[in-house]
Amino acid sequence: MITFPHVRTTQVRLCVAAAMAVTCAAMLIAPGTASASTLTESEATPPVQVEPIDPSDPVIHTDGTITGGDSDLLGTDRCGSTASFPPFGGYGPVSQATCAYIGSPGAMAGYTWSIAPFSRSEACVSGLGYNAAKSPVYFGVGCGKSGAKNVSWGNVFGYQKLKAYATGLLTAGMIAWH
Repeated sequence: MITFPHVRTTQVRLCVAAAMAVTCAAMLIAPGTASASTLTESEATPPVQVEPIDPSDPVIHTDGTITGGDSDLLGTDRCGSTASFPPFGGYGPVSQATCAYIGSPGAMAGYTWSIAPFSRSEACVSGLGYNAAKSPVYFGVGCGKSGAKNVSWGNVFGYQKLKAYATGLLTAGMIAWH
């Protein structure tokens, strides 16, 4: 059997050249094609889940829709909770909302709170939010008998939490919040 090495070498060179041409063409075409179908950041990056979520709890989305619950829950005490604060200025236990919250890039979480009507005390209240690094931070949401404030939440999936301390030394009390 007689072989012609230069013929085989020519075929290999043609195959390599064709493969390089196809690869280069794909690299030139792909960026234009990819940019047409690129997802937005909120679609491409799911929220960071910071704690286990009870599957039976309703979930509030940043657009106001609720899954797993009644739409009448939004902005009501049924999605919030109650918090207590002891006398002598120390923080009371952290109170967790009964609905989970799914954030998105740039999302804010709202806190509305008020001291129980039977209480003569006042408190300073802090609500959980997240900084740009998705680290938990308690932001002040007001002092007195009631208040409301939005705090930075971002692209986080978790429960809103609130804590409070009494402004008077000998007073304790309860806070309703959502």
